[in-house]
Amino acid sequence: AGNLIAGYPGLDTPTKTGRGNLLFFETVFRDEEPMRAVDFLQTVVTPTGGVIVRVSVGETLKARNALVTTLWMRGFLEQGALVVAGAISIWFGISRELAPLLRLRQEVRDRRPDQFEPFDADRVQTEIRPLVQALNAHMDRLRQQLERQRRFLDSAAHQLRTPLAVIKTQVNYALRSRERSEIDLALTEVDSNLTSMARMTSQLLTLGGVDHNRTALQSETIDLSDIAHQVVLEAASRALDAGIEMAFDSDGPAGVVGSDVMLVELVTNLVENIIAHAGAGAEATIAVRRGVRDVILRVEDTGEGATDEDRTGLLQRFRRGRNARPGGSGLGLSIVSEVVESMGGTIDLPAPRAGKGFAVEVRLPAAVS
Repeated sequence: AGNLIAGYPGLDTPTKTGRGNLLFFETVFRDEEPMRAVDFLQTVVTPTGGVIVRVSVGETLKARNALVTTLWMRGFLEQGALVVAGAISIWFGISRELAPLLRLRQEVRDRRPDQFEPFDADRVQTEIRPLVQALNAHMDRLRQQLERQRRFLDSAAHQLRTPLAVIKTQVNYALRSRERSEIDLALTEVDSNLTSMARMTSQLLTLGGVDHNRTALQSETIDLSDIAHQVVLEAASRALDAGIEMAFDSDGPAGVVGSDVMLVELVTNLVENIIAHAGAGAEATIAVRRGVRDVILRVEDTGEGATDEDRTGLLQRFRRGRNARPGGSGLGLSIVSEVVESMGGTIDLPAPRAGKGFAVEVRLPAAVS
């Protein structure tokens, strides 16, 4: 059995073990507490020779469970503290990072319907600035759109109010007249004014459509040469009735990207401008040429033309030259200008090549073949 060198007496030992091998076993300490132990043999060298020593190390399950509980509670508290600290840090960081966005949201909510000033992009994080800049650009486009609509409504109201007042006066005059000739004259004037008013209304609706559908106009490839040719053919008889010799010239297909309806309106307004203002005896040419990057539409006549001072403002709405004939609305060239701008083109009023008359040159981006 051997002698006890150190430790607690009465500790059961396993019946089997091996030299240098560990043997784990379960036992009862002092007939009361269950415990787990390990036993092994170890040779100890002494001055008188080698001695084999049995070493038994054990731990009661109560102490082991208490240690496990202590370690678990310590880990739980440490991990819980880390979670709470992390949550507080995340909340603080998110609140700080979102503060500029929350201020921006409140500024958007507080904006009046007519307030379009840009937001300060420097007040938000660098990553958010492109979004704020895009929002500012969108508001600027919206402001321009609303401004165009406001000008359109103001101008339309002003331009329609006058002919309506004239028509009302002429109708009242016809109702008061007793002479058939006076009644016929008044009704003729009413018919003429109604015709002019119908044309103006149609042009106003066209302008409103261009303003409203600027982003939807570029939709398909259209042969501008073919459209111009068709418009000239349809207007040829009216040009002859007005004493105007009209010719069409083209060097072949000339594709542009846009709306066929708007292109027809563009060419029609240029041709109608010739018929209305060139005068009897004038010659007019509608020519289409395809360049390297653009398509050129040039409309020119040898009529009365316009002064240099008038020419600078004729592209604006309701602007008419000093020599303009009665019955016009001053919208034809502005419609052309609006359509050209919506398609990414340019319009110019160059000096006529014949030295007299009037010329309009439109350049539109050519469609990619």
